[in-house]
Amino acid sequence: MKHISFCLVIIVLLTANILTVKGQTPKTLRDDISVRPFFKIDNTDTQTRIVYDPSDKSFYTIAWNGDLFHLVPGAGGSYALQRISGAEDHQINYLQGLAVHDGSIFLVGNVVIQQGVSGYGKAVKSKISSGKLVWTEIFKTAEHASSKTLFDHAFSAICFSPDGKDMFIASGSRTDHGEVKDNEGRYPNLREIALTSCIFKLPANAENLALPNDSAALAPYIYVRGVRNAFSLAFAANGDLFSVENSGDRDDPEEMNWIRSGAHYGFPWEMGGNDTPMQFTGYNAEADKLLNHAYTSYQIGAFHDDKNYPQKPKTLTFRKPIQNAGPDADKYRDPATGNVMDASDQGKAVSTFTGHRSPLGLVFDNKSEFGGAYTGKGFVLSYQEGSESYGPMNDPSQDLLMLDLKKNTAGDDYTLNAHLIANHFKNPTDAKIVDNKLYVLEGQGQIWELTFPKHAIVTAISPSAKGKFKAYPNPGADKMIVELPFKSQAVALSVTDISGRTLINESKPAPDGQAEIDISALHSGIYVLKAELNSQQMTTRIFVNR
Repeated sequence: MKHISFCLVIIVLLTANILTVKGQTPKTLRDDISVRPFFKIDNTDTQTRIVYDPSDKSFYTIAWNGDLFHLVPGAGGSYALQRISGAEDHQINYLQGLAVHDGSIFLVGNVVIQQGVSGYGKAVKSKISSGKLVWTEIFKTAEHASSKTLFDHAFSAICFSPDGKDMFIASGSRTDHGEVKDNEGRYPNLREIALTSCIFKLPANAENLALPNDSAALAPYIYVRGVRNAFSLAFAANGDLFSVENSGDRDDPEEMNWIRSGAHYGFPWEMGGNDTPMQFTGYNAEADKLLNHAYTSYQIGAFHDDKNYPQKPKTLTFRKPIQNAGPDADKYRDPATGNVMDASDQGKAVSTFTGHRSPLGLVFDNKSEFGGAYTGKGFVLSYQEGSESYGPMNDPSQDLLMLDLKKNTAGDDYTLNAHLIANHFKNPTDAKIVDNKLYVLEGQGQIWELTFPKHAIVTAISPSAKGKFKAYPNPGADKMIVELPFKSQAVALSVTDISGRTLINESKPAPDGQAEIDISALHSGIYVLKAELNSQQMTTRIFVNR
């Protein structure tokens, strides 16, 4: 990846409704979603992240070379674009992570010391101001080895816990599947290191941390291990943390994981629920039906009978990827025949998405701003274009999926159904939800705005019903009073979480138009409260804060 610094601040005024967009134009596949070009950042290195600052209704984006841009709203729907910082200021010349939190901008990436040889991870922050940004170092890692391949995934995603106390930062692998990457003999027998393929948890106010390349010393900061490239991290409304990541050059599924403290997610011994075959003695790459000959790893001989491949620790238990029951993004290659199959057509599930889709841009409708079928759902983009021999298998990709997540009865796992709702993007890299709109950033700087139906807080109330349906105190912690627009001997009250799982379901008397509901067993987060009586049904959001 080239690293270029621009010296000039570019200010561009564009009105969204007169943008001319070159190349392919996205299409929505549902009548209740519309798409339009929102803004175009020209003359940029690959754009990787977009975030929103509600304090002034502006957006920030970053590019791989370290550039930080600010989109400031103006009159008549126009935006002014400023390049407000670059690698010459914060020194991160391979920039992949961006967040706005508590009045500050956070950047995460790597400092390349010598291209293809070595560098180190770094995160910085700066209070948002109208003047020049002043960067404070959050952490800097020890200098470590580059593999001199495209498998140096580096430090990427950053997100904050719902209570704002912690930040989570992903560090990708330096290998494709745990093979030796000695960088032409510079680093004999080197595979993964302590600083790679993991997710860190750091205090949100951390500053000037030195992170060594030592597993024992890093232990207080490691949240999980075994993630190959958790390029997107996002919290759902119920407080559960999720990641999406791409698998290697073999035709293994791409994962979505429920990230839980102390867990191990399989890399390098498992990817997409499949065993990495090089861990088994006598592996024959030529007989491997899942090994894609169009990919780099096969062409450079990275798959072979590796007698020194590290064995999986016998005491290590892996957390499995979330199972996708389709109907979309669920293609897989049969390991016996090599044929590409559709999992849901076969009555099966895949863990989690079609191989080589490169899922990213994971977001959740945490405030239930979207209406209809989209309320409270998750959404994910796919970056990689598919072709006959390269990319997703019989799966065009470069699209937007809606994720209908469901937690099991035991509460210890999720499944999902993936639904294709928009396509024909060009290498989309990130997404952001603002109100009932979803913004998609493409690598070359185009931003699209998708408008979803608004969530109707109250539905199906009879015309004769008077008053309002509400619950208070909201936010609440223990008990809430539910105020109804009618009197009733009994009303059915239910509370569901973001995944649609019913957590409370009970009948309450409401002779004076009020009922009490106990929410003390719910975790902090956003839920949907529903009241039903005969043909009348009402819903509203409630917030639990403890």
